[in-house]
Amino acid sequence: MADFRAYIDDFNHITIIVPKSIHKYKTDHFEARGNDETLALKVVEHETSEHHHKYTVEYEGFIFLNKTYTVHDEDGHHAELFSGKIVRTEAFDDLFAYEGNDLGVRYSEEHTTFKIWTPVAKTVTLVLINKQGEKEEKALQYDNQGVWSIRVDENIEGYHYRYLVYVNGTTHTVTDPYAVASTANGEYNVVINPEACYKMQSNIPEFSSEPTDAIIYEMSIRDLTSDPSINAQNPGTYQAAIETNLKTKEDQLAGVDYLKTIGVTHLQIMPFYDFEGVDENHPKDAYNWGYNPSQYFVPEGSFTIHPNDPYERINALRKMIDFYHQNGLRVVMDVVYNHVYDLTTFPFEKLVPGYAYRYDQRGIRTNVSGCGNDLATERSMVRKLIVDNVMFWTKQYGIDGYRFDLMGLIDVKTMHKLRQRLEHYRPDMIVYGEGWEMPAPLPKGLLAHQHNKQVLFNIGFFNDTFRELIKGGTFELKQKGYALGNTDKKKNVKQAILGSAQKYTQPAQSINYVACHDNHTLYDKITLAMPSQSETTKQKHQELATALVLLSQGVPFIHMGQEFFRTKGNDENSYKSPDSVNQIDWRLVDTHQDAIKRFRKLIEIRQSYSILRLKNKRKIAEQTTLTFTDKGSAIYCLNDHQTALYIVFKNTPTKEVISLNRKYEILFSHQDTTTIEDGNLIVTDIGATVLKGR
Repeated sequence: MADFRAYIDDFNHITIIVPKSIHKYKTDHFEARGNDETLALKVVEHETSEHHHKYTVEYEGFIFLNKTYTVHDEDGHHAELFSGKIVRTEAFDDLFAYEGNDLGVRYSEEHTTFKIWTPVAKTVTLVLINKQGEKEEKALQYDNQGVWSIRVDENIEGYHYRYLVYVNGTTHTVTDPYAVASTANGEYNVVINPEACYKMQSNIPEFSSEPTDAIIYEMSIRDLTSDPSINAQNPGTYQAAIETNLKTKEDQLAGVDYLKTIGVTHLQIMPFYDFEGVDENHPKDAYNWGYNPSQYFVPEGSFTIHPNDPYERINALRKMIDFYHQNGLRVVMDVVYNHVYDLTTFPFEKLVPGYAYRYDQRGIRTNVSGCGNDLATERSMVRKLIVDNVMFWTKQYGIDGYRFDLMGLIDVKTMHKLRQRLEHYRPDMIVYGEGWEMPAPLPKGLLAHQHNKQVLFNIGFFNDTFRELIKGGTFELKQKGYALGNTDKKKNVKQAILGSAQKYTQPAQSINYVACHDNHTLYDKITLAMPSQSETTKQKHQELATALVLLSQGVPFIHMGQEFFRTKGNDENSYKSPDSVNQIDWRLVDTHQDAIKRFRKLIEIRQSYSILRLKNKRKIAEQTTLTFTDKGSAIYCLNDHQTALYIVFKNTPTKEVISLNRKYEILFSHQDTTTIEDGNLIVTDIGATVLKGR
């Protein structure tokens, strides 16, 4: 048992903390022993507290971090030398940044290689369990750059495995951070044969490299089919997410058949990497959105029928994505690299204590994410994990784009590197995220928030300004936005509709939205902001908000169910609320067929006219104008000398007569009574009207 504590904090500094019960007075005599040598330790600083002496000592020589060293005083007291702040030094990152592409498991019938990164471990042992349940332990050998490896010369397909790692005086049981297959709840990783997995059949749907051509639709695998009224065979699973012929009570399309008909280009799917918060063996006992990362390379097991079958997890997800591709739908993966669910159980903390998370100047872990930890994405091996993970999902599962949770906590260099890798692999990839500026312990210029848009030119941001202007305050529930009748900020509304040129460098950076999985649904927000309004009036305001999303310059984003007035019963944060709150209520599709048809028509119009999807600020300035009537209606004119569109966004129910400067035909109107008479447009109610010049 150690008499005191000793930590290597830099390549020439050790911190020693000795109880006063051992050292009543200061001492200057320490030495480090290990790797067949003895290093003299020179005390350069001494501090004292009520119960301890703290010594900072220097040494000459090199301490091998994978070797065991002990620190001794002159009286025979000793302690094992642990890794300390050294793991957060620039020199540590430079020395141990591994660039190989072979971490994890490389399987063949003849042999399988295991590699894991931990520069500070003293021993690493592979625990293998064969198909008969027999356990075997094999010692890994240290290579270089912090990598330990072993080759097992037999066919071990289907074997379970994990590691025993001795670090800082403790032997930890650790799963593989690069594992691609797992048993339920991540108890063991599994060796699989990649060639035995389902081979994706379809070609990825063609898509331009312009993000403004995308129409993004956010969905959850579980929410899509959990409603018992549609009678999915295995509700809430990958399998149910592609189950066809699901119908509502009134024989309307439900599930994936509904998704195929609405005209969106990209499905942003809430997290489907392996996450915590749901027991995979009993998934109906709890609900979770999935923003609790556990195993980044493994599909979530609660979304499949047999979570202990690693092949089924992989194959069911691949088949789901394949089916979406076959039907012209691209998949955006919702990823979380700003935090992990539990820093103590996530492998990095056991493998390299103190390395993977951010610390403030006092040496205390930060919690800007609000989840108990913030991943230090700026460190080489955390960055490598993120970039490797993104490329893994892109190549192995055909992912078409990525949505980054709390992207403002990720460093710019990491976002640049992964964006460049993606673009080199496939130029049509779409990348965007939550660009909120947050108080991370890094210079603001180094983080991927929206105020650094000038150095993140090919990455989009959720446009919270658009959201607040159109919908009203997300956190001020009584506050009304433009779509709810407020005309106080017309100048700002104009900027939002025209691509937020003052906020972003190009319209592709503006992800225009008024609702997503976070906070209240749009319908619930409107209900809380306008409690005395009739149901019909509230729905008109909601349809106007959705029309503004779909017809503004930028990239439209729709929360699933927004088009048929999805509600969560005013639940503001349903991340672990039951299925009864989160599931898609397919009965609403029966009730709101007319609204769904209008939604589809607006999508058709956006896709039919490229002038609604302009690529840069110059074209927007040259080809669009926007003015307001005295009653607050927005008159949005677009003309590229081939097509002339005239769009009216009307946020009040008062009748207006608007003079037209040329002949137009009505392409779309929320108001059945909208007419063109004697060269005037007559609009009588809340909603959007789209006219095309003859």
